[in-house]
Amino acid sequence: MGTGIVNWLFAIPAVYTIDTFGRRNLLLVTFPLMGIMLLITGFSFLAPEGMGRLAGVATGIYLFMVVYSPGEGPVPFTYSAEAFPLYIREYGMAFATATTWGFNFILSLTWPALEEAFTTTGAFGWYAGWNFFGWVFAYFCLPETKERTLEELDTVFSMRTSDHARYYLASLPWYVRKYLLRSDVEPREPLYAVED
Repeated sequence: MGTGIVNWLFAIPAVYTIDTFGRRNLLLVTFPLMGIMLLITGFSFLAPEGMGRLAGVATGIYLFMVVYSPGEGPVPFTYSAEAFPLYIREYGMAFATATTWGFNFILSLTWPALEEAFTTTGAFGWYAGWNFFGWVFAYFCLPETKERTLEELDTVFSMRTSDHARYYLASLPWYVRKYLLRSDVEPREPLYAVED
């Protein structure tokens, strides 16, 4: 099965989850998983030549695509479509798309030098590290925009990033109590004051 089919098949769930599970949550789930898959791929190159190495590399790359497709694949385009005001949205989307393809070009251009300097394992580890950084950035700096109207999005995107970061930093103990310790906790105070 080719990479295009894998990307297409596993992007289908995003059609549903991007509006129910949320854009931010998709990134928070997929960034660390993508980092783990890149580490699996990179460390597979340390195995002796043979079918075991090939299996590890192929598994890591395919699982990376499986995780990428419902999260990091479609979410940035959804965010960009929502982030810009209507009067400049087409310019904003054009810039966002050009930026994405520009970074794809930079990644392709710099991979051989990175692989030579860091080894193949190190190069995959470098990009795995960027995925873990992406998780931190998404947690502290990205607002959730699911189920918001265009008017509400103006409120969401007018809030300073430092306010988002403070809110989510203060929310860490709540998440630990609710999801790790499985305690019964009071609902958190909403971040946005949006009228119902």
